[in-house]
Amino acid sequence: MGPATFPGNARPSIRATLCFWSAALAIGLCSAASAQRPTWTDVTPGPTPRYGHTMVYDAVRGVSVLFGGYNGGYLSDTWELNGAHWSQRSSASNPPARFAHATAYDVGRGMTVLFAGIGSAAFGDTWEWDGTNWTQRSPMTSPPARYQHALAYDAARGVTVLFGGSNSVSLGDTWEWDGINWTQRSPVTSPPARAGHAMSYDVTRGVTVLFGGYNGGRLGDTWEWNGTNWTQRNPATNPPARYDHALAYDGGRGVTVLFGGYGFSLLAADTWEWNGTNWTQRSLAANPPARVNPALSYDAGRGVTVLFGGYDGTHYLGDTWEWSSGSSGNWTQRSPATSPSARKQHSMAYDEARGMTVLFGGYNSDSLTGFADTWETNGTNWIQRSPATNPQARYDHAIAYDAGNSVIELFGGTNGFNPLADTWEWNGTNWTQRAPSTSPPARYWHAMAYDVRRGVTVLFGGSGSTGRLSDTWEWDRTNWTQRSPAISPQARFGHTLAYDAGRGVTVLFGGDGGGYLADTWEWNGTNWTQRSSPNHPPARSNHAMAYDAGRGVSVLCGGYNTDASYHYLSDTWEWNGTNWTSRSPSTSPTARYESALAYDASRGVTILFGGYAGTYPLGDTWEYSAPCGTGDFNEDGAVTLSEDLPTFVSMLLSSPPTCLADMNHDGLIDGRDISLFVAAVLGQ
Repeated sequence: MGPATFPGNARPSIRATLCFWSAALAIGLCSAASAQRPTWTDVTPGPTPRYGHTMVYDAVRGVSVLFGGYNGGYLSDTWELNGAHWSQRSSASNPPARFAHATAYDVGRGMTVLFAGIGSAAFGDTWEWDGTNWTQRSPMTSPPARYQHALAYDAARGVTVLFGGSNSVSLGDTWEWDGINWTQRSPVTSPPARAGHAMSYDVTRGVTVLFGGYNGGRLGDTWEWNGTNWTQRNPATNPPARYDHALAYDGGRGVTVLFGGYGFSLLAADTWEWNGTNWTQRSLAANPPARVNPALSYDAGRGVTVLFGGYDGTHYLGDTWEWSSGSSGNWTQRSPATSPSARKQHSMAYDEARGMTVLFGGYNSDSLTGFADTWETNGTNWIQRSPATNPQARYDHAIAYDAGNSVIELFGGTNGFNPLADTWEWNGTNWTQRAPSTSPPARYWHAMAYDVRRGVTVLFGGSGSTGRLSDTWEWDRTNWTQRSPAISPQARFGHTLAYDAGRGVTVLFGGDGGGYLADTWEWNGTNWTQRSSPNHPPARSNHAMAYDAGRGVSVLCGGYNTDASYHYLSDTWEWNGTNWTSRSPSTSPTARYESALAYDASRGVTILFGGYAGTYPLGDTWEYSAPCGTGDFNEDGAVTLSEDLPTFVSMLLSSPPTCLADMNHDGLIDGRDISLFVAAVLGQ
C-alpha cells in the first residue's frame, strides 16, 4: 500500500484534533492493545541452477536437504525444501565448495552425512549437518579422497555405506561410517570398480541397491549389499547402461526409483523402478527433460520423490519436479528456480514506472565470476533480461532510479582489475552508455540515490586510485557536477545512501573510513549535516539501505564489522529522520554483507537479494514489511496513548502522512482513522 493522502481539503481541523486529544486522554494512559511488528519473509524461488549436487530427506525435520554442486563454479550452499518452499540455510562453518560429492541421511542420529567430492582439490573429508550447523568430523580412519562415489544409509545396521568413486582411477572399495569412524569392509564379492553410479537403501528388504556407473565404459548392472557381501542381481529387464543418474527409495511403495543419466551418446529422461526382482520402465505423459547429475530424494512425509537440477548438455538446470508414483502417477514440475545466481557486490533499484525491481552485476567468489546480467522482479518472479547492449561485467558499482525520467542510472564499479568511471542508463528494454563532458573519477564501493525534489542523482565517496574518497557529485542526465559543500562526511567506502522523500534529504550511514563508521549524515542539496541519535546501528560497512516511502523510514540491514561474530551482521534498523530504532522481527535473513536492498512501492515491501555469508555467496530473496494501520507508531508491539498518541496527532497535522496512520486502509487519513485508533488503544 502506498502513502496515504488527504482528499482535497479534508485535512482534520485543529479543533477536531483537540477534540480527539480530549476524548483520547479521557480513556486513560494505561490502556494498550497488541500490534504486529515488522517481519522478514523468505521468498526465494529455489536454489540456483546446478549439477553434481546432492539431496537427501531429513525424516526427523521433514525436509529435503540439498548441498553444493557446480554451475560454472563450485558451490557450497545448503538449501532445504519443506514441500512448499525452498529456504537457504546458513552455518557458522561450512564444507568447502564442491561437486560430485555424496550424502546420506542417518535417521538413527538425525544427521545428514557428507563425504568427499571435488572442488579446489579432491576431498576426503567427512561432514555432518544437524539442521542447524555443519560440523567436520575427524575420524581416526577415513576412505581415500575421491569423487563420483555413492552413499546410502543402512537403517537396519545403523551405518552409512560408501562404494567406489574416482581419484584419477576408478575405485571399488566398500566402507561404512557409524558416526564415529570409517571401517573398510572386505566382502568376498564386490562390484567392479566404477564412478558415477548411484545407490539407495531398500528399507523393506534390508539391502543397499547399486546401479550403473562408468569404468571405461557405461555399466548397466544391478548389485545389492546386505552388510556382509555384494550380490549381483540378474533381472530379465534392465535400464540401459548409464552413469551420472540418480536413485531414491520410495518407502511408500517399496520400490527404488531411477531417473536420467548419460547413456550411449544420449542424455536420458526415462523413469525406472526396481522392486527387488525386476526393473520396470514407467511410461508417463510428463517427464522432466533429459539430464545428467540431477539429485533425487524421497519425501516420506508427503509420499513423493523429489528431483532437482542437473545438466542438459547446454544449460545448468534449476527446476524442481515431483514423482507422485502409483499406478497413474506422473512427474509434476513444481517450480523453475527463476532467480539470479548467488552473488555479492551487486546493486538494485526500484523502477516505479514499470513496477519492477532491477538488479545488475555483482560477483561470485566461489566461481570467481563477475556478472553483466540484468534481472527484474515484479514480486512474483525474477526474469532475466537480454538487452542488445550491456555494461561490462562489474561489481561494487551503484545504481539509482531517476523518477523524473523513468530510467535506472548506473555509475562506476570495478571489473576486477581497474575502477570504472562510465555512466549507463536502463530504460526497461536496453542499456545506453552516456557520454558526459565531466564525470567523477573512476571508483567503486561508492553510493548513489535520486533526489526527487531537485531531479538529480547524488553520488558520494567510494574508493579510487587515490584511496578513499569524500567528494559529492550530482547527475542531471546531461552532465556530472561536483558540489563543494562547506562540510562533508569523512572519506569512506562501503557506505549507503537513501533518499528520504518525506523530508527531501539524502541519508548516508556508515562505511569504512580507515575504521568502521556509525555516523549518520543528510544532504539537502546544499550542505551535509551530521545527525545524532540516542541509539544507532553499530559501526559497519558494506551494509544495505533503502527508503520505505509507505512508512517514511530508511531501512538498514546487515553489513560487516570486526566486533560481530564471524564479522557479519543480521540486524535490522530504521531511521525516521530523528532516531534510529532497532527492529526485532521473529525471522531475519542470514547474517551477511555486500547484499542489496530496494523498496517496492507498489507492494509496500523492501526487497533484499544475495550478499556474502562469510564463506559463500547467497542467492536468496527476502521481503521486509510492516503492517499499515496498526496505530503502533513506535512498533514496540503495543498501541498506547503515552507512546503512540503524540505521533498519531503529528501525522494528522503534518505532511506527508504515512500508511501507519491509515487505520482503515482506505488510502486516506481522516476522522474515521481517529475512531479506529481509539479502538486500537482499547483493544476493541
